[in-house]
Amino acid sequence: HDTSTMTCLAYVTAPIFLTGEFAVALVLAVFLLHKYGNLRKQNVFVTVCTLVVWFLSFVIIVLLPVDVSSAFFTFCLLDNTLLTENGSEHINCTQLVCNSNLTAEVYGSCPVEGSNCSTCPMPYTFVCQQPLVILWMIIYWLFFILSWIVIPLAQSYVLASYFNVWKKVLRSILENLLIYSTLLVIFVIFLVYLIVKDLVTLSNTPALLATASNTWGLLILALLLGYGLVEVPRTIWNASRRNYSLKHCYFRAAKLYSDMADANEKLEDVTERVKKVSQNLRYNDPLRKYVDIIIKRFPDNLQKEFSKGHDDYEDYQQSEDALSKSSMESLFKRTIKSLRLSHSTRIQWLALTDQTLDLEDIERNTSNSERYFVSSVRPPRSVLKCLDSWLPKAEWYWKVWFRLWVYRVVAVLLAVLSLTIVWSEVTFWVQKYSLSIFAQLAYISHGNNSYFSVEVLSFVVVGYLSICSYFTAFKIRIFNLYHLAPRHSTDEYSLLFSAVLLSRLALPICLNYLYLIDVVRLEYLKDEEETPQTAFAYATGTTDLIPWLTGYFYIYYPALILLVCVATLLSVGSRLASIFGYQKFIGEDDFSADYIDEGKALMKRERRLRERRLRELGKDASRAELPLELLKESRSALSSYEHRPGRSNGRRFERQREEEKPQSRLQWIMDKARKAVPGSKKPAPASTNGPAVRYKPSRPRRAGRTGGGHWGG
Repeated sequence: HDTSTMTCLAYVTAPIFLTGEFAVALVLAVFLLHKYGNLRKQNVFVTVCTLVVWFLSFVIIVLLPVDVSSAFFTFCLLDNTLLTENGSEHINCTQLVCNSNLTAEVYGSCPVEGSNCSTCPMPYTFVCQQPLVILWMIIYWLFFILSWIVIPLAQSYVLASYFNVWKKVLRSILENLLIYSTLLVIFVIFLVYLIVKDLVTLSNTPALLATASNTWGLLILALLLGYGLVEVPRTIWNASRRNYSLKHCYFRAAKLYSDMADANEKLEDVTERVKKVSQNLRYNDPLRKYVDIIIKRFPDNLQKEFSKGHDDYEDYQQSEDALSKSSMESLFKRTIKSLRLSHSTRIQWLALTDQTLDLEDIERNTSNSERYFVSSVRPPRSVLKCLDSWLPKAEWYWKVWFRLWVYRVVAVLLAVLSLTIVWSEVTFWVQKYSLSIFAQLAYISHGNNSYFSVEVLSFVVVGYLSICSYFTAFKIRIFNLYHLAPRHSTDEYSLLFSAVLLSRLALPICLNYLYLIDVVRLEYLKDEEETPQTAFAYATGTTDLIPWLTGYFYIYYPALILLVCVATLLSVGSRLASIFGYQKFIGEDDFSADYIDEGKALMKRERRLRERRLRELGKDASRAELPLELLKESRSALSSYEHRPGRSNGRRFERQREEEKPQSRLQWIMDKARKAVPGSKKPAPASTNGPAVRYKPSRPRRAGRTGGGHWGG
C-alpha cells in the first residue's frame, strides 16, 4: 500500500515540482536582471537574451538532480528485471506509475520489463526519460544558438558606433562572419588531418563537433572552477576578518579613485569636443541630427549644457570645422566608450565607499558598551515606532558579533566541500576503483534505494559548482569596461558578456558532475549497461571527447584544475601582476601600505562629505517637522536679529546688549525646536581657541522684510 501511494504521488508531484522549479528560476532571473539592469532604458532584445540565459542557468541546477535520480531508479529496475519468455509487454508510462498490482511493464522511454516496484521505490520527482530528453535538447540548442550566434551579434550591435540601424546590423554580421570563418578554416584543416590519419570518418563530423564543444567547455570550466573553488571560501573567510577587509577596501579605494579620475578626465575632453561641435552646427545643418543623437547619450543633467543650435535663425552656411559623417561616427564611438568607463567607475566607487564606511562604523561600534549600532553617515531608520529601539540593538548583535561566526562556519563548510570536489576531480581517472567521494555517496544511496539523497547530493554539488564558476565569471573585469553593478547600473554589453559566459558554462558543469559521480565515463573504460543512463547524456548526443585526446584528458584535465587551485591559493596571479606593475593587494608590503594610507585619507574625505550632506538633510527635515508656534517665534526672533541697531546708535555696550538679546532668544527657540524633533542633536560647543561665532544671515535683509533665513518660511 505504501509503495502504491508513493508511485501515484510521484506521477502527480513530478509535474508540480518541475513547474515550481521553473517558476522559482524565472522569478530569480527576473529579480537579478531588475537589480543589475535597467529594464526601462536598455534594449528589449538585450533584456530577453539575458533573461533566457540566466533563467536556463538556474533551471539546470534542479533539473539535473531530477534526471540523475530518475536514471538511478530506472537502473534499479533494470537490476531487478524478471524477463518473460514472450518478451516485453507494451504499457505506457502512466500505467507504470499507478499500476495496482505493483508491477511495471514498460516500453519506449521507460525500458523496464516485469520488475517488482516494491524493490525499487519510485522517487516523488520521477520523470520518464523521453520528456527529459526533449527538455534537455531544447536547453542545449537554446544555449548553443544564443552563445555562438545571437548574443555575439547583439554584442557587436551594441558596440557599433553608427547612426543607422541597418548599418549597425551589417557591421555586427561582418565582424562575426570574420571570426567564424577563421574558426571554420581551422576546423576544416583539423578535420582533414584526422581523416588522413584514419582517426575519424566524414560521417562522424556532427559527433566530432559535439565532442569538440564538450572538450572546449570542460577546459574553460577547469580554469574558472579551479579559481572559484579556492576563492569562494577564502572570500567568505576574509569577510569575517574586519581589519583585513577594511585594509583591502582602502587599497581598492586608492586604485579605483585613480581610475575614476582618468575616466572623468577623458569624459570631460569628449564633452568639450561635443559642446564645440554642437555650437558650430546650427539647426539647419545636415549633421545636426547626428549631434542630437550623441547628446542624448549623456545624462539628463549634462544635456542642458549643450547648445541646441537655435540661437540664430540664419540660413544654412557650411561650418568652419571639417566635419563629416565619418568624423561624427568617430566622435560617437569615443562618447560611448567614455560614458561607459566613467559610469562603471563611478558605480564601483559608490558601492566601495558604502562597504568601507559600513566597516568603519562596525569598528567604531565594537567598543559601544550600550550595544546600540550608530552610524554617522546614514539617516536613522524608522520602520515602526515600536521597532525603533529594537532594530539598532539587533543590528549591533548581527554586525559586530553574530555575522563573523556565520561567515567562519560557512567558510569552513565550503572549504571542506571544495577539497572534496578537488579530490574527486583529481582521482576520477582511476579505472579499477572509484575513488570519487561523490560517486561513492551516490551509489551507496542507490543501494539503499534513497533517491531523495541522490537528489540532495546532486543539488548541493551542482549548485556549488555553478556558484564557483559563476562567481569567477561575474568577478571578471576588463579594464573597468565590463562590470556587473547593482542598483540598475549595468550597461548592455556587460549583461550580454555575462550571458555568453553562463551559456557556455552551464552544460559543461552538468557534464563535469556526471563524471564526478561515475555516471558518464569514456566508452572504452566502461560499458553503457554498467552505469545509469541520464537523459542529459542521451540528448546531447555523445558525452565522449575527441578520440585521440581521450587518453590524455584523464591526466591533464585533473592536473589543470589542481594547478589553478594551487596558483589561486598562493596568489600567484596577484604576485605576477605586482611584478609587472599592476598592483594587487597581497598583504603587509610597502606598496600596499602606501595605497592603504591613500585610501584611508579618501574615505575620511568621503565621510565628511556624507556627514555634511546628512546634516543639511536633517536641517531640512527638522524645519519641515517644526510646530507652527515655533516657526512663528523663530521668524519674529530672526527679524529682530536681522534689524538690530547699526553702529551710529548709542554706545558700544548698548549695541552689544541689543545684539545679544535677540541672539539669545533665537538660540532658545532653536534648542526648543531640537527637542521637539526626535533624533536631532545639539551642535558641538564653539572652540575655545578663538572667538565664538554668532549666527549671521547669508546676506542682509532690507528694512520691512520679514521671514526667510534658515528657520523662516
